[in-house]
Amino acid sequence: MTNELPIAVVTGAAGDIGVALCERLANRGYQLVVVARDEVSAGSTSEMFPGSIPAACNHSDRDQVTALCERITGEWADRVEVLVCNAGVIVPGDLSEVTPEDIDLHLDVNLRAPAHLIGAATEVFVAKRRGHVVGIASLGGVMAMPGSAMYSASKFGLRGLLCALNTEVHEANVKVSGIYPGAIDTKMLRYEARSGGSALNFLGKIHKVDEVADAFEKALDTGRLEIYVPYGESLSARLAAGLPWMIRPLTPILDRIGERGRQRFVDRLD
Repeated sequence: MTNELPIAVVTGAAGDIGVALCERLANRGYQLVVVARDEVSAGSTSEMFPGSIPAACNHSDRDQVTALCERITGEWADRVEVLVCNAGVIVPGDLSEVTPEDIDLHLDVNLRAPAHLIGAATEVFVAKRRGHVVGIASLGGVMAMPGSAMYSASKFGLRGLLCALNTEVHEANVKVSGIYPGAIDTKMLRYEARSGGSALNFLGKIHKVDEVADAFEKALDTGRLEIYVPYGESLSARLAAGLPWMIRPLTPILDRIGERGRQRFVDRLD
């Protein structure tokens, strides 16, 4: 019965990646809490997974985030075993171009709300001495992306949170994993392609949502702290992270390559 199944809470559940992660969790026998930014999105996604619980939570609304945290530590505490922070947002543009509201939106959706939710879930998991926190981040949180500075900043923050948390909860047998995808063919990437997103998104191959879902299942099985999609592309991103002064002189070359990749992607869409 659904009221006896372990619960997995998935934010951003109405998006392309969110639906794929919900499918994998449902196949593993979890009752889903399907979190989306409004009741319509949460309800329509919940209908895809019989027995799931729809939960509306706009991550930029602090009261709604607090309410969801209280359900994690209260209503669902006995059965919640997995928290997946997948919700994300990007508004392309140089920092001088984006509005103060856009700055706050990146921080609220990509970092502040996940931090509160992870804190609530960790409280429950540490008390039970089991549980798994999974954050769907981005290679943009490993290598800084000119043209998407706030997105990178918020994803860098999420990565730092997950890495520190991994040490904090290790003795309590709680697992922490971050998934770091490159360019994935989603509605968000298509929006970036047509709205001036960073050309660095389009340097290499565009990957499929199922590749992220496969990495997610690997995280569930192994508890590994960081999993990259794909691994090969992460090597250059991690090198750039260690040598950030190299990004600026290389940007003109990378932009030219990326713009060609962007055009190929848009041509394919059209």
